Amino acid sequence: SYKGWFYVIITALIFFIFIRRHIEKLRRAERQAQESDRLKSAFLANVSHEIRTPMSGIMGFAELLKEPGNTGEQQLEYIKIIENSGERMLDLINDLINISKLESGQMKLFICEFDLNEKMHLLYQFFKIQAEEKKLELFCKLGLANTDDAIILSDKDKVISVLTNLIKNAIKYTDKGYVEFGYIINEGTIEFYVTDTGIGIESDKQHSIFERFVQADISLARSYEGAGLGLAISKAYAELIGGTIWVDSQYGMGSTFYFSIPYKKALAQQANS
Repeated sequence: SYKGWFYVIITALIFFIFIRRHIEKLRRAERQAQESDRLKSAFLANVSHEIRTPMSGIMGFAELLKEPGNTGEQQLEYIKIIENSGERMLDLINDLINISKLESGQMKLFICEFDLNEKMHLLYQFFKIQAEEKKLELFCKLGLANTDDAIILSDKDKVISVLTNLIKNAIKYTDKGYVEFGYIINEGTIEFYVTDTGIGIESDKQHSIFERFVQADISLARSYEGAGLGLAISKAYAELIGGTIWVDSQYGMGSTFYFSIPYKKALAQQANS
């Protein structure tokens, strides 16, 4: 009957739509898996490069130190290169350990009181030398003039780690102009920022740069060094301490990275307020 055929056609149509959607989900999952494998392969290749390069420097210049006839100046130059290569490897190892802890949920918070302005000043002094070596101007802007207000309650090491990574990246990817970092108080949060006049990030890549195994441009790693773990770690740290991290960038014009954390005053201040 017509009614029977109508039910058959409707059932077949529903079944066809269901199968089509299921196939599309499988295709999307397959594409995501392939992209994940590609990114992990690129990441592992980059990590291998990051290990081999400083290791070659250490082994090569250690051999040169054995040669007779080296002047004191040459020996100091070789030792400096070995030290720099060792620091580069240590940074990579620390990043890999931190990523491993974050992935396994073993990273812990250590909340304490600290003077935010003092830490910002120390960061300025530390990075000023690197900025001067690249002939960049470095600025630091503080959002709290009152010393008591600047004593906050948070995970000091993770806050400093995120700032350090963002400032280091800003200097690394900026060849001329300036780098500025600082913070403001915004509706119960401390909003940090790091601005540079560097290479910038393409708009279609800005959403993915904080993800694990992802870099804005894998090819940049060979030119600027680094395994691309810093921003993933920074994002995880910011979220662990109750904050967020984001970027505003224009390719070829520079970038501004932001991250915010809850503004919690020291316990003594809270008791008095």
